[in-house]
Amino acid sequence: AAEKVVEKEWNFTVQPGAHIFERLSEMPVKLGDISYIFVGLQTSADTVFLFKEFEEMANGDFKVMSKELGSSIELEGSILKPVIRSGNIGRYWARPTAQVLFPYHFQNGKAQLIPESKLKNNYSKTWSYLNENKKLLVGREHGKFKQTGWYQLYPKNLDVWEQPKIMIPYMVTRLSAYLDRENYYFVNVTTGGFGLVLIALDLSMEYITGLLNSKLLDWFMRQVSTNFNSGYMAANKQFLVQLPIRTIDPTNPTDAAAHDQMVALVERMLDLHKRHAAEANPQVKTVLQRQIEMTDRQIDLLVYELYGLIEEEIAIVDATA
Repeated sequence: AAEKVVEKEWNFTVQPGAHIFERLSEMPVKLGDISYIFVGLQTSADTVFLFKEFEEMANGDFKVMSKELGSSIELEGSILKPVIRSGNIGRYWARPTAQVLFPYHFQNGKAQLIPESKLKNNYSKTWSYLNENKKLLVGREHGKFKQTGWYQLYPKNLDVWEQPKIMIPYMVTRLSAYLDRENYYFVNVTTGGFGLVLIALDLSMEYITGLLNSKLLDWFMRQVSTNFNSGYMAANKQFLVQLPIRTIDPTNPTDAAAHDQMVALVERMLDLHKRHAAEANPQVKTVLQRQIEMTDRQIDLLVYELYGLIEEEIAIVDATA
């Protein structure tokens, strides 16, 4: 199948990197083999469930702007989840800028719709808000939720967001990955993206995050993905699953050392980005930015080494990134 990909999906007119692409395409393990990739929540009524303007009040409730009602309302804070939206996530960083109404509670890791009686008693503000929008909510998806719960969300990927995962935004100028340990949510794909958890236990999330944020895999992605004139590309699942993954042999000391070095560098990147975002002093911000760039470069060089690129090949990839 690897040869086919090269003929079919290669979209350079001149191909200075054709041999690199071919070699990477022939690597036996792809991202799709070692991970489960899932799409953001779908509400089937974002105007009711998604709030881009919100503020937390002293009592823990939230004041939110309902697009559907065109007015500001109050909802119980414990029924809202933090949402990462397009443009507020990048390589090693993410910032929640929205909230989604999530009328579920978790039982044994499974999301169960909160029953009406409990909503009425424990979430009276949310209950009355949902009722104001009942007609619209009942009509969603040709009335398909009428029986199963008129205020439910689309019943897919409800219980996969509250776990450590890699978040991959969909519309990007560069392939990007954020290692999330805060239980952030994506809503939809185009304004959000994909979540990813590993099913192969011999690789770590940090290691995969480093590979995904490298120039090399970004370069590979550009050869297979849909590129737009604006410099953006779509990180579609069908392209993500093709990304070649350099596996690690834990019994090989060189491999094990490279893996651990990657983990340390990725942790450092995540930390530097958090500190950079929180820093007010412009001089310190500049220093942190320089450290980010240096650490980023170290990761790129480590990836080139792991994937066995020689100097001329590195020059080709560096030049196009």
